[in-house]
Amino acid sequence: MKVRVIRPENLREVPIFPLPGTVLLPRTLISLHVFEPRYRTMTEDCIEGHRLMVIAMVDPSRDPDAHGRPAIHPVAGLGALRRSVKLPDGRFNLVIEGLARVDIRHELPPDRVYRRAHARVLRDVVPDDAGSIAASLASVRALCSRAIADMKPEEASGIENLSQVDDPGQLADMVAAATMTESLDRQQVLAETNVDKRLQLVAGALGAALITQHKDAPEGAFGWGIRPGQA
Repeated sequence: MKVRVIRPENLREVPIFPLPGTVLLPRTLISLHVFEPRYRTMTEDCIEGHRLMVIAMVDPSRDPDAHGRPAIHPVAGLGALRRSVKLPDGRFNLVIEGLARVDIRHELPPDRVYRRAHARVLRDVVPDDAGSIAASLASVRALCSRAIADMKPEEASGIENLSQVDDPGQLADMVAAATMTESLDRQQVLAETNVDKRLQLVAGALGAALITQHKDAPEGAFGWGIRPGQA
């Protein structure tokens, strides 16, 4: 996936697309269908502008903000419009490419029909303990290999090439997008900037899925509960 440069000036005013149960991780793709009028307007403004938007997961455990808007998680996924198709009735089909994890606690005043934020990119934090990262990375790779061995070819297409990814943080994000079915688990991965801890989160989820699969699933079946391409 092509690396895109994020210009600091474009982060001063980024539209927010709040969605329940949806997490955009860096270096992954999601498809969205836009039908609400305010988000159609947001999409049109995005297309005409810097083509960036934030995908923020709604947090139902918290109260609405001072303006009555649903609470959203403070760490969200910054994405670029990779493809947009406007339908005859004004709806849009979008493909969003994840670029970075961002802090969106600095929301702008509600003077538009959609929410906006001054976003701050959260960089990966790589601990000094190279041995710990190497161990966590090896664990994730081994679990991916074990998972692929239990999958049908069409099921494995989402993770079979992940062994070629060298960057530990990127690998954790891509494995999470390909295998984690619970949105809160994905959100936890998104919010974790420490690369070693992120790898450990993913390894734990992979291990738990494998244990569940071998314990409960029929022989020969793999229990991810997600099809390739869903993210």
